[in-house]
Amino acid sequence: MMKISVTLLPAVLACTLGLSSPGQAQVQYDMSRATCTDYSIMSPPAQRDFAAWMSGWYNGKAGRTEINLQVYQANLATMQKWCTANPSATVMSLIETAFRNASSVPGGPASIDVSGITCGDFVASPPETQLIVSAWTAGYASAGKDAAKIDVKAFARHEKAVHAACTKNKKQLLLPTVGKSWQ
Repeated sequence: MMKISVTLLPAVLACTLGLSSPGQAQVQYDMSRATCTDYSIMSPPAQRDFAAWMSGWYNGKAGRTEINLQVYQANLATMQKWCTANPSATVMSLIETAFRNASSVPGGPASIDVSGITCGDFVASPPETQLIVSAWTAGYASAGKDAAKIDVKAFARHEKAVHAACTKNKKQLLLPTVGKSWQ
């Protein structure tokens, strides 16, 4: 049985952006304020998690439950290029523009419909996929609350709670499990 590790996103954001340490009470970061400079100095795993959270947030706003891992990887490369050219711009401004201009292309060999993932599928997936899906679902859940803020402690608790619930009941669906942990 594979155990998911808590993503680095909250701790990296806290350290990178000069926030209080994760051990202190209620450390929050407003994802809508993250600039391309902030993004560019993150480690590659933190960039992956940040981008996955953002993808989940925007897809949650649009009511889409599908992640296409090939498109996601292409979007990471596009974001890095755009951020190199626009270091002071917010990452959300890039994503908002891309989202407005994108056409939804469902399916494909690397697509995952998150609404159909069981907890068993999730805990059995490769670690890299677990990390992307975990950060994506956190963004998705935050979009439902119309919140672009991450509470560092709540994010870590969320991931642990989801993994524990999924390990306990592998037949339940992942997305409702994620939703319960964010209530």
